[in-house]
Amino acid sequence: MTVWKLAIVSGLLIGSWNLPITAAPAQSIKQTTVSQRPPEPPSTPLPPNRTTPGGGLNPLASSCHAFNEDLRALIPVENPVLTTSAQPTFLFFNPFAANQVQYGEFSLLLWPGEQQRHYNVRFTLPESPGIISVTIPPLPAYALAEGQPYRWYFQLYCHDNTNAQPDLTVTGSVQRVASTPERDQQIQAAAPDIWYDTLARVAEQLQDSPQDPKIQENWNTLLQSIDATELSTAAFSGPIIILED
Repeated sequence: MTVWKLAIVSGLLIGSWNLPITAAPAQSIKQTTVSQRPPEPPSTPLPPNRTTPGGGLNPLASSCHAFNEDLRALIPVENPVLTTSAQPTFLFFNPFAANQVQYGEFSLLLWPGEQQRHYNVRFTLPESPGIISVTIPPLPAYALAEGQPYRWYFQLYCHDNTNAQPDLTVTGSVQRVASTPERDQQIQAAAPDIWYDTLARVAEQLQDSPQDPKIQENWNTLLQSIDATELSTAAFSGPIIILED
């Protein structure tokens, strides 16, 4: 069970969870001069990432629809979106309290075809709305293979759902690349090139040092790059709560 640290900072509730990201001194994204060529695109092109809900029968009419705020995946729309980690962390903005959603499901499938499921878990949400995390378990069976694209699905089911179809869905892609000194430098400099690792690392730093202006600047810059600046002051709610089979 994750140990939580909570602090009130300028009227904002900031939560902290343990992410498998190595801490390092924060640097400005503007200091990055390294450019690492992305991997070759897959033979079957990946579709754009759907960062806001687009699945389900009628999200606007569902009991867990959030007025004025939407579920959001914190990733770019265009691919590739990269990681150097075998077990990356995915971040989402969740506008719901735990009692507004029956359960959620996160699935990771191999691309192309999406016929082979690599990882799947059912979960409940943290108690309060805010930025939440999903981390692939540190088990060899779930480790991402380098060069293999994956598609993931993050889906929520409302309490009044009776048809087993998700009410809200966001989808995206992830591709693991080799860890190199250049890529490690990009992550430490808060550059968006290795998106998943950089975002998770800066999120952890922000929870540990919420008043550090350089870390806040890095966080704001990353969110601005995906047109999500309105989430720059969102609380960190913690990881999903996995349901036992």
